[in-house]
Amino acid sequence: MKFLSKRLLIGLAGLGLFWGLGLISSNEFAKSAVLMTTAVFGLAGLFMLGRPRLRAVSALSIVIYLLFFTDAAIKGFLRDYFGLRPNHALVLQAMLNTDSGETQEFFLHNYLGLSKAAVIFLALLLLAILTERQLRRQEAGLAHARGGWRGKTLIVTAFSIFIALHFNPTMAKENPVLFWPLRLLDYRLQVANLQNMQDEIARNMSKREQWLVSYTGETERTVILVIGESINRANMSLYGYPRTTTPLLDAISGELLVFSDVLSPEATTLGSLMKMLTPADLEQPDLWNKSPDVVALARHAGYKTFWLSNQYIGDGWIGLIAGQADKSVFINKGAGRGENNLDGNLLPHFEQALADKAPRKFIIVHMLGAHPTYDMRYPKEFAAFDGVSDAVSTSLQKADRSTRIQDLRDEYDNAILYNDYVLGSLIRRVAEKGAGHAAALLFISDHGQEVGHTRDHAGHSSEDESGYQVPMLIWNSQPKIAGAPGRAMLEPRSYQSDDLDHTILGLLKLESAYSDPTLDIMHNRFSPRQRLINGLPYRPG
Repeated sequence: MKFLSKRLLIGLAGLGLFWGLGLISSNEFAKSAVLMTTAVFGLAGLFMLGRPRLRAVSALSIVIYLLFFTDAAIKGFLRDYFGLRPNHALVLQAMLNTDSGETQEFFLHNYLGLSKAAVIFLALLLLAILTERQLRRQEAGLAHARGGWRGKTLIVTAFSIFIALHFNPTMAKENPVLFWPLRLLDYRLQVANLQNMQDEIARNMSKREQWLVSYTGETERTVILVIGESINRANMSLYGYPRTTTPLLDAISGELLVFSDVLSPEATTLGSLMKMLTPADLEQPDLWNKSPDVVALARHAGYKTFWLSNQYIGDGWIGLIAGQADKSVFINKGAGRGENNLDGNLLPHFEQALADKAPRKFIIVHMLGAHPTYDMRYPKEFAAFDGVSDAVSTSLQKADRSTRIQDLRDEYDNAILYNDYVLGSLIRRVAEKGAGHAAALLFISDHGQEVGHTRDHAGHSSEDESGYQVPMLIWNSQPKIAGAPGRAMLEPRSYQSDDLDHTILGLLKLESAYSDPTLDIMHNRFSPRQRLINGLPYRPG
């Protein structure tokens, strides 16, 4: 059995190096080690029964190394990029529900991280193969050696354990041969459930008498919800950032309510929006498919609804909710987030929606904002921070951020600057059209972005505060609301945007069975709740 034991040691040593380099967790290492042990003894060992076939043992051992090492390298990269285990639903959705352009953009943005994982994988695999080949040469003269009954018993036992492990769903899913096919199967089931989702939404729409919706506002009213993408408030000069990234918002800051302590519920778009726009929240995440969303409630109350988007429509929940609007416009026709389509191209469509003759309008504008790749989010004339030497660049250098992360911070800040231009233009157009007309605009980002704030990383992150710290501001044509607390009381309120639907309903002047004034950040009965990040109580810093 020394033939198998030595080969197992080669594989376990490789897995140990992946674990030591932080690409797999201790739990993943333990499960992979058990599976590899039973695979080497139970599968490769089958060729040791009867007349030993060492070439077959050698070849199968290399295949086992290849499978487990590939699995470890992919999981390691995905963990570094998303801050989540690769079997997390959000990671799988991001991987499987994408398009060719976004995939190309992903590789362009993350080629260093991918290269790092690839180099580690190739180096360890090559080392394992060379060691195995050296071992094979040493065994050349032992081709006719036969194992004793104890060895054969061990092989049969290991094979039986290997098979039995796959009756345990947790262990079966860690088998690198099954890991990704099972995830693909899960995704296909999700796609199949999409029709059920649509049917369930339709059933909810038929229960309108239970919504108890009433409108308490003016004869004419326009409410605009602007959803930013991957915007971290820490990079906005409106929030004290050293670079002037929001000059238009800075200039009208006296007209804005600028909330300073708002978190997103998730570090990804879909997870956040499903909670921002429906009664679902972190405590009851499944309510999105059991209760009406803000678009449905607004329509029921007599609002004409518009969904204007620079995001790819896709075929998921966002497409379903957008499809409920009276008018939906998706200007990003091709590769979604992988397309260099600028948010400013939404402005003509927004003007058309504002000009609509409906007395009450609810307009949702969904932007691409500062989603990676950052330099695709703005025209070249907004590249104001490329290579500048200032307080931000100095702080990044002192924090030992890599040159690439420093460059990405510059690009990200350029994207924030362009986002300010688009958002400022939206507010200006509402102010111009809204003379004598009640109007309110709420801007919030779906989630934040880590760009060298706490570590040498750029992209989505569920493990850093920066992945959740979002801006939230409100412009109102009638800023003085009787009975409402003053600015000094409103702006510091701690808030998590899984409760945003209540604030939106407040701006829409709607009362319903699904609205709760204590969760409306503007209401004088507002009461802050415990906030969560990754399921854990949030503590700043």
